Amino acid sequence: MPMFLIIAIVLAAVTALFAIQNSTVITVSFLGWEWDASLALILILTLGIGILIGYLAGLPSSLKKGSQLRQVKRDLGALEETNVSLSPPPEEDREGLI
Repeated sequence: MPMFLIIAIVLAAVTALFAIQNSTVITVSFLGWEWDASLALILILTLGIGILIGYLAGLPSSLKKGSQLRQVKRDLGALEETNVSLSPPPEEDREGLI
């Protein structure tokens, strides 16, 4: 846990330093809309949007793999039940059969 805290503090300090050094106000135009915001804010927003798009692009593959994993677990459970029913009886039961 302390390592996570150290990494979080370093990341916060780097982010604050980035924001201080890139505080210039810029105008962003997109589809007829115009926004005035600091360069740091615009860059952080675009990073967040990029991360979100990447997550959404990978979501179908993740859901498919999860579905396949559930099916494999169901199949494994069925095979284990079949194996138990086909197993020879324990040693004590075999002696009585001879």
